[in-house]
Formats: sequence, C-alpha cells, structure tokens
Amino acid sequence: MRFTKRSFVTIGVTFWLSATILALLPSWPHLYYRLFPQTSGILASTIASTVSVDATPTSLPSPTPTPAVIPPLPDIDPSLPKENGLLIDKIGVKGEIHEGSDWEEILKQGVWRVPDFGTPEDNSRPVILAAHRWGYLNWSAAFRKLNSFYSLPDLVAGDTIKIIWNQRQYEYKIYSVSSGTKITDYSTDLILYTCQLWNSPVRFFVYANRI
Repeated sequence: MRFTKRSFVTIGVTFWLSATILALLPSWPHLYYRLFPQTSGILASTIASTVSVDATPTSLPSPTPTPAVIPPLPDIDPSLPKENGLLIDKIGVKGEIHEGSDWEEILKQGVWRVPDFGTPEDNSRPVILAAHRWGYLNWSAAFRKLNSFYSLPDLVAGDTIKIIWNQRQYEYKIYSVSSGTKITDYSTDLILYTCQLWNSPVRFFVYANRI
C-alpha cells in the first residue's frame, strides 16, 4: 500500500484531534460551565424542585424491606465535629451539611439538607441530601472533591454512608441506586441525589437505611 504525503497529514491531524478530545474530556463539564455560566443556577433550581414537599412515606416496592427495628441513637462523641457533616469514604466526600430554605445560596456552599424532611434523630420522614455534581467555577478542586456529588454514580448497593449529627455518628447502608426525574421511595431513611448530566432533568438517586 502506498502512502502519500496527504495521507500522512490526514492521519496526523486525525490522531491529534483524537488525542485533544480525550485530553479535554475530563475537563468538559468545567469548560461547559465557563461557556454557559448560568448553568449552575439552572441546575440548582431543578435540584430544588426534585423533591415533593407533600410526599409521605409510601409502601412502594423497594429492593429490600424497610428494617422493622429502629436502631438506637448512637452515643454522643465529644471528639466529633460540632458541625453536621456527611462522609462517604468510597468517593471521598467529607463536607458540612447546610440547612435552610434558600437552596440557591446553600447549594453554592455544598451539601444541602432539604427542609421539612427528616433528620438522623427523627426518622418519621427520610433525610434528603442534595448537592451539585460539578458545582461552580469558583470552587477549588479540593473543595469540589469533598463537597460535590460528582462520584455519586459510583456508589452501589452495600456501600455505606455516615452522617455526623449533633456529635453523634449515624451509619447507613445503600440498598438501591437509580436514575429518574423524581424520588420514588419516601419510606427509606436516607436519600441522596444529584444531577446526572449538565442540564438534564434526570437525577441520580441513592437510597439507604440506617444500620
């Protein structure tokens, strides 16, 4: 087979373009947010509207039954931080849980506990935590790693989540992960969710029960 100079140029350009695309792929969300800075605000609005404030615990089928016995409250540990926090060792999340109804401002700070739902101390309704997957342009890489839900889709059934609340440590075990536009099971103890793609209405949900 004869290769002309033009063939070599074409191969070279194709290789260069492919390498450039592969190199930029991990940074694409951040480039997208820089090109369209309003995206974070739009996503914050859709994150806030995912939960139905009128929802009550349901009997919708779930992959595992809700535990019949409520675990006792963990002991207070004075060595734990006074700030309420979320720890997910598998994906490196270690951030403060922020409270309030001003979701637009709170999501800029990291993890938001949806108001009017449960706390670890009161399991009459599920604890619902939400966070951006990519966050904001002014977030540092270190802050993004600890406070975003970028790697939430890496979680699977059987993984564990910890919540520090009023200097008590609560542990939860994931029994279901799914994608959709709305929460489907309010009978669980803990729900985490984030955006699946940049400005898609689809969310990624994690459901867990206390252990």
